[in-house]
Parts: sequence; C-alpha cells; structure tokens
Amino acid sequence: MGAKQTRLLLVLAGVALAIGCWTIGHAGGLQAQVTTAPQPGQAKAGSDDRPADRAAIREALKDFVAAFEKGDAVPAAAHMTSGAELMAPDGTTSHGREAIQKAYAEHFAKYPKHKVMVEPESLRFTSRDTALEEGHMTVTRGNEDPGTYRYVVLHVREDGKWQIAVLRNDESDQAELRDLEWLIGKWEAKGSDAQAQTTYEWVGNKAFIRSQFTVREKDKSLTGTQMIGLDPNTGDLRVWTFEADGGYGEGSCARDGKKWVFSSNATLADGSSMTATNILTQINNDTFTWQPVNLTIDGEPVGNLPPVKVTRVKGK
Repeated sequence: MGAKQTRLLLVLAGVALAIGCWTIGHAGGLQAQVTTAPQPGQAKAGSDDRPADRAAIREALKDFVAAFEKGDAVPAAAHMTSGAELMAPDGTTSHGREAIQKAYAEHFAKYPKHKVMVEPESLRFTSRDTALEEGHMTVTRGNEDPGTYRYVVLHVREDGKWQIAVLRNDESDQAELRDLEWLIGKWEAKGSDAQAQTTYEWVGNKAFIRSQFTVREKDKSLTGTQMIGLDPNTGDLRVWTFEADGGYGEGSCARDGKKWVFSSNATLADGSSMTATNILTQINNDTFTWQPVNLTIDGEPVGNLPPVKVTRVKGK
C-alpha cells in the first residue's frame, strides 16, 4: 500500500469516528425531566412574558410526565382535556380523554417501564388561555435504546388549570445535531494494523459537537479536531475536519432509512485530495459500524473498504 493510501485510511478512520451517528429508534410515550433552561433555538423575545403561566404549564407537564413514567393510564389521561388529540410517533391518533386512557393502558401493558426526558425549545401564548409548545423528547422503554422525537403540545386552560389539548410526536427524517448527543464520551476502533480513539464534547450552548481524535497505524499516527454542526442556511448536518499537521476536510450527511450516508472531500497536508462516502449503521447505543466506499485519491479510484466496528469506551 502506498504512502497516500495509508494516510487516506488514517484520515478516514478519524473522519468516520467523528461523524458516526445514530438512527432514532421507535419508542412510544412522553417524557420525564422538564428542562426549564433556554434551549438552542428558543425564542428570546417575550421569554419573560407571563412567568406565572409559564411556570404553571411547566409544572403541569412535569406531573403528566411523572404519571406516564409510572405507567398509570388514569392520572396520565387526566392531564388531557375531554376532547384532546394524541398522535403517536407511528402516526396512530386517539381522540378524546377516554380513548387516550385506553391507548395508554394498552401501551403500559406492553411497555411497563419508561424513562423519558423533555427538552422544550419554545413556548408562546396564542391567546389568554392557550399556549403552543415545541421541543424534543427522549424516550427509553425498558432496556431498549432511547428514541428522540420532535413534539408539539397545545396547552389549554380550563377551569383555572392548564391541560393538554393536543400532543403530537414526530419522527422527522431531517438530521439534527441532537441526534448525535449519544456520541458524547469516548470511542475506539481496533484493527489488525490500526487503532483509532475519539472523544466528543458539546461546545457552547450545544451549537456544535467537538471531537479530538487520534489514529495509529504501526509507526504512523494522526491527530486532529473536528466540529459537527448544522448549516444555518440549509439545515443540513455538516462536519469540518482539521488535522494537526495542516490537512482539512468538509462533509455533508443524509439519512437513508436506518443508515446515514456521509459524502466528504479533504485536502491532505501534502496537497493531495481525497473523496469518500462513509456509510454508518447503528448496532446499538454503544456500537456502530462504518464503511468507506467510492474512495479516490487525486481523482484515482482506490476502492471500497469493509465495515469497521466502533465501540464506546465505558468508564471503570
């Protein structure tokens, strides 16, 4: 194998670890801890508007989530209005409190244990007695891997009490930075001739994920930094790579069913160029595989590589 090809494989190992990502699993339900701190993208205007109502809505949602986590259909449904609408991530819709209570009872019989978390992004009042809330929720059913969803809730005040009139969960195909939150921590990939290690951490107000990677192959090594974030103009997930010796690269991401496809272009420190497509597939929350295909160096085809297993480094 030539020097450029060896260096290409080292760069790809680092890039693949840094942009490895997760397919949102299918899980039903609601959420557990309601985060009251402002989240990325939350509107600043009017954030101090009607603080008492905002606090009351947060408390009502927290109580609803607690009932859901306990697997108790009656108090969970009691937080809904009599004519409420509930839409599950799979599109199933229930109308009315009684129908929702029945749906919850059937769901809890099948999945008795939940761990759920809510991350509100915005809450705006559409009238004196109505408020529209949007955000993300993460739901874990039993020992399954967590699923993350975008939610919309219409809160309505009836007889002086805030209740849920509409609750909709959405499994969006749009890749979002929070979909990569499971990567926070340390990862490694080992082969017969190479080893790669990467550490991920949030930057700022969770606007970017920064990774530091080290790849070793016999007497050669590569270190660098990568930033992962959303392009504010297009909303696409992008990755920027910076090697310690001056190489750099940029990539884009698209979802294809349960796989993620990353197209990348890079300029190495010696001035040579490379392109590749990385295919990433989730095995579970602590394991994924990546496979570089359609590799080229200075426009010359290199070929495809077999899938590589990447695992989380767990604390002792």
